[in-house]
Amino acid sequence: MRIIRDLSNHCEIKDPVVALGNFDGIHLGHQALIRETIRKAKLLDGTPVLFTFYPHPIKVIKHTSEPFLIQTFKEKAKIIESLGIETIICARFTKEFASLEPEYFIKRILVDSLKVKAVCVGHDYTFGKGGKGNIKHLREYAKKYNFELVVIPPVKIEGVIVSSTKIREFLKSGLIEKANQFLGRRYSITGIVKEGAGRGEKIGFPTANIYPKNEILLKNGVYAAFAYVESKKFKAAVNVGVNPTFKDNIKHIEAHLLDFKGDIYYKKIKLEFVSFIREEKAFRKIDELVEQINADIKKVREILEETR
Repeated sequence: MRIIRDLSNHCEIKDPVVALGNFDGIHLGHQALIRETIRKAKLLDGTPVLFTFYPHPIKVIKHTSEPFLIQTFKEKAKIIESLGIETIICARFTKEFASLEPEYFIKRILVDSLKVKAVCVGHDYTFGKGGKGNIKHLREYAKKYNFELVVIPPVKIEGVIVSSTKIREFLKSGLIEKANQFLGRRYSITGIVKEGAGRGEKIGFPTANIYPKNEILLKNGVYAAFAYVESKKFKAAVNVGVNPTFKDNIKHIEAHLLDFKGDIYYKKIKLEFVSFIREEKAFRKIDELVEQINADIKKVREILEETR
């Protein structure tokens, strides 16, 4: 995988066919765009390239620090590579970049620097200062600067357009099955297991306290998930939240791996979320909490035994 971050000089890429977008989540719509970019590159004997930004433009334009991204850049790059793209241009998105006029972006970066052979975009793609550039402008620039333009129609599931915005809504609402359907794979979080307060072990349910690089978009509550530790797969009951029973206040992730024995501290763990079990709640007594955890684990087993 080749990742280009410096656009100040001409990028040596043979006849690039460029897919433009933020690509957060690499959902089914993004995958359709990537497949078409690869197909077009083969027809033109060019190089399929994905052009994206870091940080996400909304982070800069709206000055938000709230959890927003579906995945980390590293996760994004790994999926993109698996789909057949070997070159990613990741432009640093700044206030100055945001102020570029639409035609300047096309002429200076895509035409002069990259020397694009073709550009592939989604049906609703906007670009340039204030998002003023749209498909109509792209068609005009393609003709003016002599490159091909491919516009991908929306991908729909049950009449709903697949989008990163919709997936974020699903994740924040606990609708994991819908998010997974739109992603075309299970939503996942990866992190390092670190020592916690040890409360789970004291009540008979040791948990892996996970500190992910992902922004936590998930609704607080208990989930059925698959956990991967050193290439081994385990069923897991996962709690996302602040542990109200113990009056914590920092949102975090804890996973109880079913039928797991051994030391897991400081190991990398990947969680693939399958289903939302219940909302987070506080318990007056530890016995009530233990009873609920047993019920959660039973439900998790039932769900995951029917899931491949």
